[in-house]
Amino acid sequence: METAAILVPMRACRTACMPSAGFGGGEAASNVKASWPAGRRYLAKEITMQLRSSLLFTTALGLLAGSAQALTFTTEDYPPFNMFEQKKVTGISTEILQEATKRAGVTITIELLPWERALNMAKTQADVCVYSAVRTPEREKSFKWVGPLVADQISLFALTSSPIKLASVADAKKYKVGAYNGDAYGDFVEKQGIKLERVVTDTQNLPKLTSGRIDLWVAGANSGPYKAAREGMKGGIKPVLAVGDPKDSQMYLACNPGVGDDVIAKLNDAIKAMDKDGTSAKLSAKYK
Repeated sequence: METAAILVPMRACRTACMPSAGFGGGEAASNVKASWPAGRRYLAKEITMQLRSSLLFTTALGLLAGSAQALTFTTEDYPPFNMFEQKKVTGISTEILQEATKRAGVTITIELLPWERALNMAKTQADVCVYSAVRTPEREKSFKWVGPLVADQISLFALTSSPIKLASVADAKKYKVGAYNGDAYGDFVEKQGIKLERVVTDTQNLPKLTSGRIDLWVAGANSGPYKAAREGMKGGIKPVLAVGDPKDSQMYLACNPGVGDDVIAKLNDAIKAMDKDGTSAKLSAKYK
């Protein structure tokens, strides 16, 4: 069946709206929206330019089929797993979910938001899922889970020039440690008895680290250096301690309980098949 493209006029919205990327049933496409705080002005400026010149595109296949549950996937800017680059939402988790939803015949819309807002939408709205979410005991009963999609390693980072050395998490108690609101990695470190200074979005922590307002930064072993490089700090930070087991850092798609069990099963089957046939590994390798 040939898919027909539908032009959807841009509507006024508080979050910035961007061109769609293909996610979901067959060649079905997803709409993509993004919202950042003022800390990411260079992204907001680029998105605003798109607002003036772009229309949202979607395709009719998933909509005409009518049988698939249309979902909203919320996420945050958390490279290399989910991020806004080259005028689109991309990243390892995003590409894995793009392929999984295509295989499962699920039509989705993606919204890129501050993490707490992204998480709360999935908690409170019946057709919303959030990624990349760590599966913690506190979150377990609030969602239906798909994955794991990816894994990272919880780490404490310092400036490369810093003399700080840590033999254990307890050694970090005498330092100012930065994390961000709603982050499971920060929650895990906090449970080890470390007092954290939290911010709204993780990108606010790098300026705090460089200015000496914090001494250590809680981040993933992969995401930390990626974020630093994107902010012009390649080689400017170093890991000083790995915290916990890598299993503590596995990330999932977390869906509101209102999402149908059949949809969850199809998505999990697709992820398992992708792990088995090497698709997930191939997509991950693109970001090495």
